[in-house]
Amino acid sequence: MKYYKVLILFFLIPIFGISQNNLEIQKKISYNKISWTNNSEKNLLCPENGYFDQTNFQPVYQTKISSEKYTIASFEFSERKLNYEEKKAYLGLIFDSTYVPIIKLQEQNSEISNQIILINCLRFHNNELYLLSSFSLALKKSSNNQAVKRRTSFLNQSVLSDGSDWYKLSNFSSGIYKIDYNFLLSNSIITSPIESNSIHIFSNNNGLLSTVNNNSRPDDLKQQSLFVYDGGDGVFSSGDYILFYLNSSDRINWNGQNFSHTKHTYSDSGYCFLNINQNRVPNNLDSLNNNLQNYIETITKFKDFEYINDDKLNLLKSGSQWFGDVYDLTNVYTYDFPFNNCVDSSHIKLRLMSKSNYSSAYFYPSIFNVNRSVSIASTGASYYADVGKIAVDEFNVVNDPIAPFELRLEYSNNGAPSSKGYLDYIEVNCIRELRVDNQQFDFYLPASNSLNSFSKINIQNSSSVDMVWDISNLFDVKNIIFQKTLDSLSFNSSLDTLRHFIAVTGNSFPYPKFEKNVLNQNLHSYSNLDMIIITPKEFISAAEDLKIIHQSDGLDVIVVTDEEIYNEFSSGLRDATAIKQFLRMLYVKASGNPSSIPKYCLLFGDGSYDNRNILGHNNNKLPIFESSESLSVTNTYASDDYFAILSDGASMQNSDFLNIGVGRLVVNDLVEANDMVQKIRNYVSEDNSNAGETCSNTTSNSIYGPWRNKVVMVSDDEDNNAYFNDIEIMSGKIKSNKPTANIIKIHSDAYAQKSTTVGERIPDASAAINQKVQDGALLVNYIGHGGETGWAHEQILTVPTIQNWNNNKAMPVFMTATCEFGRFDDHDRVSAGEYVLLNKDGGGIGLFTTTRLVYALPNEYLNRYFYDTVFDFIDQKPQRLGDIYVGTKNKFAQYSADRNYRKFALLGDPAIRFAIPEFTVKIDSFNKDTVRALSEVRAFGHLEDGFGTRLSDFDGKVFLTFYDKESSLHTLGTNPSSDTLQFKMWQNIIYKGKSSVSNGAFNFLFKVPKDIQYNYGLSRMSFYAENGSVDASGYNDSLIIGGIDTNALPDENGPELDLFLNDENFVSGGISNSTPLLIVSVFDENGINTVGNGIGHDIELVIDNDLSNSVILNNYYEADLDTYKSGKINFELSELSAGEHTLKIKVWDNYNNSSTRELSFIVVEETEIQLKNVLNYPNPFTTQTAFYFEHNQNCNFLDLSIQIYTVSGKVIKRINRRLHNEGFRSDGIYWDGTDDFGEAIARGVYIYNLSITNEAGQKVDKTQTMFLLK
Repeated sequence: MKYYKVLILFFLIPIFGISQNNLEIQKKISYNKISWTNNSEKNLLCPENGYFDQTNFQPVYQTKISSEKYTIASFEFSERKLNYEEKKAYLGLIFDSTYVPIIKLQEQNSEISNQIILINCLRFHNNELYLLSSFSLALKKSSNNQAVKRRTSFLNQSVLSDGSDWYKLSNFSSGIYKIDYNFLLSNSIITSPIESNSIHIFSNNNGLLSTVNNNSRPDDLKQQSLFVYDGGDGVFSSGDYILFYLNSSDRINWNGQNFSHTKHTYSDSGYCFLNINQNRVPNNLDSLNNNLQNYIETITKFKDFEYINDDKLNLLKSGSQWFGDVYDLTNVYTYDFPFNNCVDSSHIKLRLMSKSNYSSAYFYPSIFNVNRSVSIASTGASYYADVGKIAVDEFNVVNDPIAPFELRLEYSNNGAPSSKGYLDYIEVNCIRELRVDNQQFDFYLPASNSLNSFSKINIQNSSSVDMVWDISNLFDVKNIIFQKTLDSLSFNSSLDTLRHFIAVTGNSFPYPKFEKNVLNQNLHSYSNLDMIIITPKEFISAAEDLKIIHQSDGLDVIVVTDEEIYNEFSSGLRDATAIKQFLRMLYVKASGNPSSIPKYCLLFGDGSYDNRNILGHNNNKLPIFESSESLSVTNTYASDDYFAILSDGASMQNSDFLNIGVGRLVVNDLVEANDMVQKIRNYVSEDNSNAGETCSNTTSNSIYGPWRNKVVMVSDDEDNNAYFNDIEIMSGKIKSNKPTANIIKIHSDAYAQKSTTVGERIPDASAAINQKVQDGALLVNYIGHGGETGWAHEQILTVPTIQNWNNNKAMPVFMTATCEFGRFDDHDRVSAGEYVLLNKDGGGIGLFTTTRLVYALPNEYLNRYFYDTVFDFIDQKPQRLGDIYVGTKNKFAQYSADRNYRKFALLGDPAIRFAIPEFTVKIDSFNKDTVRALSEVRAFGHLEDGFGTRLSDFDGKVFLTFYDKESSLHTLGTNPSSDTLQFKMWQNIIYKGKSSVSNGAFNFLFKVPKDIQYNYGLSRMSFYAENGSVDASGYNDSLIIGGIDTNALPDENGPELDLFLNDENFVSGGISNSTPLLIVSVFDENGINTVGNGIGHDIELVIDNDLSNSVILNNYYEADLDTYKSGKINFELSELSAGEHTLKIKVWDNYNNSSTRELSFIVVEETEIQLKNVLNYPNPFTTQTAFYFEHNQNCNFLDLSIQIYTVSGKVIKRINRRLHNEGFRSDGIYWDGTDDFGEAIARGVYIYNLSITNEAGQKVDKTQTMFLLK
C-alpha cells in the first residue's frame, strides 16, 4: 500500500508538559491518504504518527511515552467533519461514537520498556463521521509506581523427575475411565500384583491454554483423585480396578447463564499420566456427608449442555477457525441431540457462515415448530473480499418432552448457484429433569443465590447408582454420601460455586489408550540459558549436532522435545501456548534481566495451519499460532511471534514486544534436518576436515570472502515506481548506517521486458539476481509483488532458479517485503522462501520474510527499521539473526502497532551470527593524491578493532575492489504507470586483487586501466580482510580519479591466457558436466582491464560462437596475491546440453591490448558411468610412468583398479586406489615398473586394464598397451 501525503493540518506539534506527578500531551495530527490496495484510489486517512487498522478501517494515532505507570486523568479534543469525498471511503462501515485513548505497556526486558498511547481517530456521532484533528491528554502518575511485580511463579521441579515409572495415556472424550489389573499387565506396566497405594494418576487438563500471560495456566502435573477397588486387601491383583474422571481436550465454560465450549485448536485428545510409585502418598476419594445439614431449596432439574463442532475444512488455509458441514448440493441437514426428560426451555446458539459473492444468503433453523431466518450479507466479489461472512443466531425455545430433540437447518443461496453455506458450531443449553439415563450421568449445578447454605439434590431413576462424585475439582474429588428412597436418591451440597457431579453405575467404563512410557524429565529446573532448541523427537540427533555448533560459539544451549514441554506445561496436550509458557518460565525466573533471560529459541520443524492433522498430511512437526481471523485474506496470519511474547499481561496484541528471538527451520524429515545443520555449519565455521572431498564450483571452501561486503537490492517495476523509490530509500539508509557495504541495485525496470507465451518476462533482471546470489552476498533485499512461487508478475525469481543455487559458502540473509514468499504452513505446497532455506547446496542462510498477504506502506516502514537494526553491533560483535528480528519488530511496534508486521517470520536459526566483518580496515596513505589512467598506485593501510586499536597480531589477506566514479543509470519506464528515473551505483571495477597482511599492516600496488572515465571525480575503494578466524571491512571514497598518465611506458603485447574446466588438469577436447567451472589463468606485465568503460574492451566469453549471448566477465577476474600482473577468472557456466561445445574468451590488458583463447569440450550425461582417454605417460617409459583417464563422475568417489599383464596374459601387477576428484580428468597414478613382489620387470610390451567403479556400483573399463624400454 503506497501513499501520497495530504496535509490536513499544518504540522505535527508535540507538546509534553511534565510536572512531578503529571504528564500533559498536546498534539495536532497530520494525516496521509493511503489506498486499500495498490490499484485502488488513495482515499483512506492514516495518521502520520500511527497506522491504519485493517480490521475495521480505523486510523489509529500512536505515540510513545515513558514506562512510568500513568492513568488517564482527562482527554480533550478538537475534530472536524469528513467532507463528502472523504466519507465515500467509509460507506457501510460502523465506527464507535467516542474517541478512546488507551495506554499500553511494551516490555522487552527489565531494562527496555516503554508505554504507548493509542487513539482511534474516527468516530460516528449524530449521523456524521468526525476526524480527530488535535487533542490534549492529561496523564497522572500512579501513586504506586514501583516496578510491576511478575505475578506468575513456577515450580523448580517437575513430578516427572522423581525417578519412578511414568506412562502416558490418552482419552478422546470426557468421562470416567477405568484401569484394571489386566490393563497394567497387557501394557507391560507391571508383571505381578503390586500395592494398590502405589498407583497414581496425574493430569492438569483444562482445555486450550489462555493466550494472555498471567492467566491461570497449568504448571506441571497434579495428582488426581482415584477410586480404588482392591477387595480391601491393599493389593492390586486380578479383578481389581481404579476409576477416575478425565476431561477431554475441549473446555466447557459457564457465564452465569449458559454453558459454552472452547474448541482445542491443537489437540483432539486429552491426556493423563499413570505413575507407579510405592513411596508416593495416594490421593484416594474422600467421602463427604452433608445430609444432616439444613437445606434451603430442593433441586430436581439441571441445565444440560451439548454442542456440535466438527472441523472439516479451512477455507483460506489460514487461521484457527475451521468449519463443518457444507451446504451446497445438500442444503438441508438435521442434527440430533441426546436430551431426555426435557422440561421448560432450551437456549440454542448457532454460528454460521456463508460465502456469497453477489447477494445475501439465508439459513433457516427450525425446532419444535419454531422457524427462524438468519440473513448473511454477501462477501462481495473484489480480489481482497472476505471468503465468507459470519452470522450468530441465539434463541430460546420451549422444550417438547415428547418430540425428539432435532434441529433442522436449511440454507438458501438466494438464487446465486456459486454460494455455499457452512456450519461452524451449534450449542444447546437444555433444561432437563435430574433423572439418570446412562451409566455415568453427569450434571452441573450453578452457584446458589444463598451462600453458606445447602441445597438438596434429588435424582430420579437412580436405583442402580453406586456412587455420586463431586468432580468440580479433579484433584480433590469427593465421594458424596447419599440417601436412597425407592427409585430416587438425594444428597445435600453447598452450591457456593459452580459444581460438577457425576452419578456412577457399575464398573463397565472405557479404558484410556496406552500411548507410551515416559522417561524422567525436569524442564522446570532450567534457568539462565542462552538458547533453547525445541524439536520433535525424530529430529533430536540433528538438534544435538546443532547444539554443539552453538556451544562452540559460547552459548549455553539445551535441546528439548515438544512433547517434554507438553508433558509439564499442558498436561500432555499439544498446545502452542505450552511452548510459550515454558519460555515464559525462563523469562520470569530471570525477572526480565537481559543478561539472564534466554535470547534465542529455535523451532526445529515445519508447521501447518492444520495443527491437528485433520487432513492427514503429518507435516505439523511443531505447532504454529494461527490468528482467530480465518476469512479475511488481508487480516488472517500465522506467526511464531506468539512464542516470543513473554512479559506480564501480553498476549498477541499488535503492540506487544518480543522478548526472545524465535526462528524456525522448516524441515519435514531427518534428512532435511541434517542438511540444515550442515548448512549452518558451512556458514558459521571453517571446517577443512573434508576440504579434499568437497565438490562445488567455487574458488574457496572458506566461509570468509568479499561477498560479506555485498548487499543486493532488488525492486519490482510496478505501482508508479513505488518499489524503486523504496529501494533507493533503503540504499540511502545503508550508506548512512553501513558505508562499507557495496550496494548492488537490480531495479527490474532498468532491464528490458520481453513478451513470451507465458506472459511478460525480464530475463536480464532474472539473470542478474541469479548471478549475484551465486556470487555470494551478505544480504539480499527484495521489495515488490510476489507470492509462494517467486518474485514479481514477471517471475524475476522462480523456484527452479532457487533450487539450482549452489553458493553454499557465501549464503546471504534474505529480507523480502513481498506477499507470502515464506508461507511455510501450507502443507500442500513448499513456498519459494522455504526452498531458499531448504536448499542444502546454497540459497539463503535465513529469511526475514512474509507468511501472508502484506501491504507496501507498513512493509516500507518495517524495512526501514530493519536497516536501523541489522548492522548494529552488540559488545563489539555482529548481532545474531534473532537479535535483528527482535530489534526490528520492537522498533516497529513502538511507532506503528499495525498487525502487518506479525506476518513477517524468521525462517532460520536465530542464534546464527550475521556475517558482517567484525573489525575495520583503514587506509593510511596513497602514493599520490590523484589517480590517472596508466598510473601505478600504491596504497598503505592497517586493521583495527571497534575501539580504534591496531590489530598488530593479524596476519592474513586483504582484498581490494577499486571502483571508478559512481555510474549514473536509469530505469526504462516500461509500465504505463512507471516513469524513467535516474539512480546511481558503484559499478565499474578498475582493479580487484588481494595483498598480504602482516602484523595488521598491508599495502597494495596496481595499475589503472586506460579505459577509465577521464573526467575527475571521487573513486571508491572497498576492502575486505580475513585470516581464517576473523575478518574486517573498510572503504575509502576520498581518492580523486581522472585524466591519463602521459609518462606511462608503452605496451603492445596482449595477456597470456590458459583455459581449464573444473580443475587445472583439464585439456581441450576433454569431457565435462553440464555446469562446469571455467578457470582462466591470466598474466600481463601491466595488469588486466576490468573497468568496462571502453566499448569492446570487456572480458568477453562466447559459447558455441553465439555472439548475441556473450557473457561479460569483468567482475569475475581477481588478481593473484601480492601482484596485479597475474590473476584468475572463475565462472560457472550455465546448464549446457549434452554433446560437443566450444568457448572463446577475449581478455584486454590495461593498455587495451587483447588476447583470445579457445577451448573445446564434450558435455556428457552423468546417469551412466563413462571412461575416456585412458593413457599412460610417458609411453614408452624406462623407470616410471603415470596412468591418466577422463570420466563423468565429477565429485564422486571412485574405486580404481589397474591390472598389468604380459602379452601371454599373466597378471604381474595390481594397483587399487580409492579416488575423489573435483573435475573430470584424473591426477596421475604413478607406477615404477615393478611387479607385485617389488621386482623390476623385463623390457617389452605390456597390456593394462583400467577400470573404475562408482558408489552406485556401476563399473566401466578400458584396455591399452604400453612399452617398457631398458
